[in-house]
Amino acid sequence: MEFFRSIYLVWLSLGPVLFINFVLFISLLYFLITKKGRSIPEEVRTRHNSKFLSGTLKHWWYWTTVPIAKLFVRLKITPNVLTMIGLFFNFVAAFFYGKGLFGFAGWIMLFGSTFDLFDGQVARITGQVSKSGAFFDSVMDRFSEGIIFFGLAFCFKDSWILGFVMAGLVGSMAVSYTRARGEAIGISIKTGSMQRPERVVYLGCSSIFEPVTSYILSFFIHNPPPYLVIAAIVLIGVMTNLTAIYRMTVAMRELDAV
Repeated sequence: MEFFRSIYLVWLSLGPVLFINFVLFISLLYFLITKKGRSIPEEVRTRHNSKFLSGTLKHWWYWTTVPIAKLFVRLKITPNVLTMIGLFFNFVAAFFYGKGLFGFAGWIMLFGSTFDLFDGQVARITGQVSKSGAFFDSVMDRFSEGIIFFGLAFCFKDSWILGFVMAGLVGSMAVSYTRARGEAIGISIKTGSMQRPERVVYLGCSSIFEPVTSYILSFFIHNPPPYLVIAAIVLIGVMTNLTAIYRMTVAMRELDAV
């Protein structure tokens, strides 16, 4: 029975991965072939790029998701409602993380996080961009991320990994705060390699592939720990704090130079 349960969990995660990756690969290939002459939207051009998320990838993702955003516009779904939908799915993902069901949690978290894109796109398409909306979206992002770490903390409450979960929580909030505080005093701080999109992708992808990895390792190790998720947690725990410290030093140098 345990064998069939493992097979079920593996294909429950692997099946959607293969299908979605195939569709996204075809989409990216078509975009790269036909992107010559496409104008780059301002929100893509002005956003900070990283080694993991290049400008081309962001342009492709914008091109891919705009039709969905336009569908939300036709359905008269407001940006704030989309923000709350994303928050709801992150609460559900946190529940599955707390239960150690990483494959389910990863998919739900990634799905919920996509609404963070749609709310901004819908706001721009409908002309509902406002400072209050941006503030609301930013605060809900912190709630979404915090509840995910809460679920991870519950899952690893009796493990040494809990320390890295807490470090990731503190570091993630510090990365966001250094940018927000810098902008409040007139300094733009967008440097660093562990911003929220990277954190979501690292944790989400490692969670999705975790059942597959654990199943393969079970042939060699009895009841293997979730190595992929652990690696993502350690990476996030370390790199978010390094990124926050780096941003802090950049801001202090700019302030001293004024």
